[in-house]
Amino acid sequence: MTAPKHSMQKPVATWVDHDFFHEEQRAIKSVTIILRTVGCQWRKCTMCSFWQESADVTQADVLAQLESALRTSPDEEFMLKIFTSGSFLDEREIANETRKEIAAMLNEQTDLRKLIVETRPEFVDAAKIEDLQGVAHLELAMGLETADDFIRANYIKKGFSFDDYKNAAKIVLDCGATVKTYLLLKPPFVSERKAIEDVIESAELVANYSSTISLNLCNIQKYTPVENWWKRGYYRPPWLWSAVEAIKAIKQRNFVVMSDPVGAGYKRGPHNCGLCDREITNAIKRFNVTQDLHVLERLDEIECDCKAVWQALMDYDAFLFDSNPVLEGKRLSKERAKF
Repeated sequence: MTAPKHSMQKPVATWVDHDFFHEEQRAIKSVTIILRTVGCQWRKCTMCSFWQESADVTQADVLAQLESALRTSPDEEFMLKIFTSGSFLDEREIANETRKEIAAMLNEQTDLRKLIVETRPEFVDAAKIEDLQGVAHLELAMGLETADDFIRANYIKKGFSFDDYKNAAKIVLDCGATVKTYLLLKPPFVSERKAIEDVIESAELVANYSSTISLNLCNIQKYTPVENWWKRGYYRPPWLWSAVEAIKAIKQRNFVVMSDPVGAGYKRGPHNCGLCDREITNAIKRFNVTQDLHVLERLDEIECDCKAVWQALMDYDAFLFDSNPVLEGKRLSKERAKF
């Protein structure tokens, strides 16, 4: 997909919000910049369409995009997230010299307190991380999605193993940077309850490598296999009650956990019945910047009929999905083979 020529030197998007600054245990302003690059090489993840934002841009275009976005940075302490809808450490997207120029630009930002960039594990090496040395509190985010190799390989199709992630995380930590790990709530072909159990278990398994766990709530992006399954009635985005349950359980284990409920309250995003969605979404956003578990625990006081429906789904999970594992496995295999 090719962007209009006039937009090559403008980022896909940029916005200012607030985030939790883990290193100092406080809220801080955050600036998010989505750079347009040649895009993710992999392009096979079943739920992701971000690669469609790619274009045939030059490295000069990339630097111009960042320079344009930084003009709107706040006149106070802030955290910066530079995303490419791909991998910041992929030489195709961000070349070695470009990374060094970016680091030089950021070192002039005297109010910058932390930089977060994203990458797949196969692009992680010490030399690339060295390009960004000098930038305060460097953190690399990796989309592991789940610690379960079977789910990641067959349902999400990420193209790397848990060991690949761990090896990359060790390199990052050895270089003095930190790791943020993305976990996905409710991959396709995973029941609601098992999805909650999976992210909780995954959080425990990545805790030794991650300073922050980001819980991504699966949503329906256009032109993806997940969209095809959703249209055919084979997939529903996670309930917001499930998100609250998972976040609470992970936080109770003393991990820093955050979640951006993209598309919450809409049929393509994580949702409940429509009546309680906004209150729950706002509570999750408040929790992100405070890490105060009481913000979510107060949601127990909500009296909404849909919670009983969700609870029944939890209670009858084994009956609905485990009554005949052999037949269920064959059915899922046939569905996956179609895509």
